Amino acid sequence: MLNRREFLVTAGGAFGACALGAGEGCTWRKNAFHSHIGVSIPYEAEILNEFYQDMVREAEALNSGLRIILVDAGGDSVKQILDIELFIAQGFGGVLMFVLPEGIESVVQHAHANGVCLFNHSASPITGCTQNIVLDQYAAGYQVGRYAAQWVNEHLVGKAEVGLLINLTDPQLVVRSQGLKDGIRQNCRGAVVVGEVEANTVERGASAAANLLQAHPDITVLLAFGDDPGVGAYSAATEAGRRDRTRFLVGSADGTRLGLEKVEEGGIYQCCAFFFFSFSATQAVRDMDRCLRGHPVPPTRVMSSQLVTKDNVALFERISRNPLAPEYAHYYTDTKVLRYSNVPLTSPE
Repeated sequence: MLNRREFLVTAGGAFGACALGAGEGCTWRKNAFHSHIGVSIPYEAEILNEFYQDMVREAEALNSGLRIILVDAGGDSVKQILDIELFIAQGFGGVLMFVLPEGIESVVQHAHANGVCLFNHSASPITGCTQNIVLDQYAAGYQVGRYAAQWVNEHLVGKAEVGLLINLTDPQLVVRSQGLKDGIRQNCRGAVVVGEVEANTVERGASAAANLLQAHPDITVLLAFGDDPGVGAYSAATEAGRRDRTRFLVGSADGTRLGLEKVEEGGIYQCCAFFFFSFSATQAVRDMDRCLRGHPVPPTRVMSSQLVTKDNVALFERISRNPLAPEYAHYYTDTKVLRYSNVPLTSPE
């Protein structure tokens, strides 16, 4: 496996031999790196770290010579596009990316021109990718919101002030955020959303939640579109003295192992939507392997989610950590977990 320094050093050599999108001059590099899969992420996040680790595990299990190389753009969207272009220039056979759809058209064109298998696992689909892997965003947010509504009805006589940690940047994560809001409002008329703040990391989630609790001290529910801001909200709430699970609830949508661990503690972090990300990572490597061998792969894969609470978290902890276990193999053919489509998806307008 190449680390970031090795990747950049080798990439420098690639640029010395050929320009971006070049043809015959890069043939030897394409052959040498054809079994390499570049993974481009916008910034470090728990869910992306886990995804990469699961990809590496499956690549080793396949024993077909695949090498998975992760590069973190550090929050710089321009740099991330350059990272992906470097993968292509080196002749990597495959690229899997987590990006925003804006400004990515040239990357797709270069990937096609160089015969690269380009997989997109971003929140929003991107036109022209070999495969778009997307999540059922609204349903995930809605089920977390609905669970919170049921909790309010049971513990707080149907009345609560609610704070939301949302995403306003990616169109599909906006949809997930709306699901949170609809889920609690439609199932608990006495639930009032008193504040919404954009937050996508643990640190921003903690800061946003602390500000919400200071501005609205009667908040009893904090819902986050993702586990990272959810964990931050949990930290801020407990530091502010909210530790009674019958009087305060934190919930989120992602199902990272960190999120599952918080639910398992049995405290105020009471639910999360589990997207089977370890299975998605495993299946991505399997599909990428097929693509690198010249076999067709469906243009679309959709991942659904299931609600995790204290009652079932132990099961989902085991599932998350053991995507290759024989007893869980049936999830790869369960259309309630993942399903394929031969209809290509396009970028949001």
